[in-house]
Amino acid sequence: MESESSRDSDKICDQKKPARKSGLAAVNLRELIWTRKDIILTTLNTLVTFGDAVEIYLPGVITQSASSELGVSSSQEGLLGIILYLFLALSYFILPLIKDKIGRREGLLISLYTSIIATVVCSKVPNYWTLLISRAVLGFCIGLNFSTAGVFYSEEVSSYGIYNVGNLIGLFAFTLGGGWVAVLAYFLLGKIGWRYFVVCTSVPIFVPPIFILHFLLDKAPKAGTNREENQSLIGGDVIKVEGYWGRLIKGSLGNFINTLQGWGSILLIPALLKYGGDDANKLTEDQELLILALLYGGAKLSGRIVSIFLLKFIPFRVLQPLLSIVISACYLALIFQEQSLLVTVVAMGIANMCFCVTRCELTLMEFDKYHFGTERLVLAAGVMSGCGMLGAVVGAVAAQFLKSHNAVIFTFVLSCVQVVVMSCITER
Repeated sequence: MESESSRDSDKICDQKKPARKSGLAAVNLRELIWTRKDIILTTLNTLVTFGDAVEIYLPGVITQSASSELGVSSSQEGLLGIILYLFLALSYFILPLIKDKIGRREGLLISLYTSIIATVVCSKVPNYWTLLISRAVLGFCIGLNFSTAGVFYSEEVSSYGIYNVGNLIGLFAFTLGGGWVAVLAYFLLGKIGWRYFVVCTSVPIFVPPIFILHFLLDKAPKAGTNREENQSLIGGDVIKVEGYWGRLIKGSLGNFINTLQGWGSILLIPALLKYGGDDANKLTEDQELLILALLYGGAKLSGRIVSIFLLKFIPFRVLQPLLSIVISACYLALIFQEQSLLVTVVAMGIANMCFCVTRCELTLMEFDKYHFGTERLVLAAGVMSGCGMLGAVVGAVAAQFLKSHNAVIFTFVLSCVQVVVMSCITER
């Protein structure tokens, strides 16, 4: 007699039947059963994501202060802004070479401890070049934190539904981390200086994950121990899909552009506020930090909240192209009205909200066994994540080394391409 899971697998592979719901649309919250380990793993993943977000958004609020103190040129300031993102992207491509040799838990502990050391060194550096090196090391560690925690969570959590919900919680934590660092900068940066600010905002957030790994989780958990028993993320029957490479190319390109839009704005927004016309030039440092808190935290948090309902009830092939069109319209408005502070704030606020909705769907897609199948799921996740990080680097480079107007035009063109890419993803 054919098993229930076998019949379900056949349905997934049958291309003539309606596409299976994936991501948040596939989650029934009432049916989720959370184990103690699930709660601990979700807490760990959330804390690591929050901490990494603080570090990722930190260049947007301290780069100008650090550059002013150290007396660096504009090109050196630009490199200081993007070095963290460059080495963060590099870590994603190196991770597959080391993660199976040192283990998930051990790798995460090493990267967390190294993050603390790099942060302290960053606050004590005497010159530009030592600061640059410490930020590079920190970027590499953040990438390892991100990716190792994600792989660890996906392999050890007990069900696909809990994985999706846990990732959504992590996305909220990432958004809160970006807003948190901007709010702290508003109250503390001018009072204690950027060196102490780096230590105060960064070191405390790495301690709780270390505590959890040492005392609340088994010392040597084996990857995938729950797969057969609990039908975890990549457990259960083998699932095959048609058009794997087409799905991967479209997903990777979409991830590249989406991350370029969102993470590139971390450095583009300060540039627009600094060089965007008479209204922007009248801003005090506190007013600028308040606007950054609104756009980094408020707009993106609103996008996360809205995404819960939009992704649940509106089909991907309808919602995502529409969001891409809205983002393109926001950048088009900036091209023609860049001198207006109001247009800058409103356009970037709407664009960040839309970015967060798409970011949520693409993040869930990375480890979706129903979208990529089980045989080459890890490859798909690695390629999509790596392309996303490359998008972050390109967005940061554009924001730092192009004039703000040209950076806006560059992002607008890619946003138009994103409309086509999202329209072509018809499998979800």
